[in-house]
Amino acid sequence: DGMWKVLWAAGALSLGLLGTGCGKKTESDVERIQKAGVFRVAIVDTGSRYTSVDEGKPTGLEPELAEYISQALGTEVQFQGYNKMAALEAVSSGEADVAMGCINGSGSLAGEYRLSLSYGKGYFYGVTRAGDYALTIGALENSSVGVDRELDEETRTMLYEAEGIRISDFDSAREGGEAVKDGRIRAYICYEDQAGELLSDPELQVQNVSNLEPEEFVVAAAGSSDPALISGIDVLIRQFLEKE
Repeated sequence: DGMWKVLWAAGALSLGLLGTGCGKKTESDVERIQKAGVFRVAIVDTGSRYTSVDEGKPTGLEPELAEYISQALGTEVQFQGYNKMAALEAVSSGEADVAMGCINGSGSLAGEYRLSLSYGKGYFYGVTRAGDYALTIGALENSSVGVDRELDEETRTMLYEAEGIRISDFDSAREGGEAVKDGRIRAYICYEDQAGELLSDPELQVQNVSNLEPEEFVVAAAGSSDPALISGIDVLIRQFLEKE
């Protein structure tokens, strides 16, 4: 544990974030977490290699990264499962120290939260009837399109760049696939894990939407948190990815 604490401090100090001053020292977020002995992580089950929950236990790259960070802090890790918006709300309300999930690292989020380096990308896929090659947003002009109900607002905005597009929300990949097959929508836009559920259906085809910007997987902390927390996490993300 001592070695991890030294690595954490060294990383933060190298960025000038744990300097000393003459005024009264307030407890940092890192110190608060270490004092509590628990690193609380709001995690999103994307059903992908990043996070998949099996019998209540999260597995994948993100849980491994969270464990790696908690070791550096010298604490236990506590996972709390949420959808994407609820994970961010948990961070804002103080229910969780950080959020992990398929969270876009640009636009308004960067103004509301402290965001780490990206440790991966979540690409979007279009599910259409076999033989319909709608590979770009522009190809969906004047079409009815289905999306996952939790699709973020930035991605929805990009879809609306297609003139005349009509967007409907679906609760599952199965529902989206059925709507494509019966003609209610031309395409179902979804994440990798959802697209994978439909790959074996011979009536459908799955393809990457080439000009739809992928989401960035980042660690998000509250905007009011002190910078040393995310700066230290950035150091550890680099170390973690190097050993992967």
